[in-house]
Amino acid sequence: MGRHSLPSESRGVLGVFGGRRKQRDDLFDRSFRECVDCGADVYVLAEDCKDCGTALELRAS
Repeated sequence: MGRHSLPSESRGVLGVFGGRRKQRDDLFDRSFRECVDCGADVYVLAEDCKDCGTALELRAS
């Protein structure tokens, strides 16, 4: 048996950690929202749209 081999009864434990992966939460995508007037992507904490100048309402999500 190799130095790093696990006995067969121990291999099942790894399935708990090696199973399905959670869907990655992409902070970058959540950091932008669409301007209601022009449809441009605007940073969620911006006070106004950089493209058309429309004032945006800050909202908690």
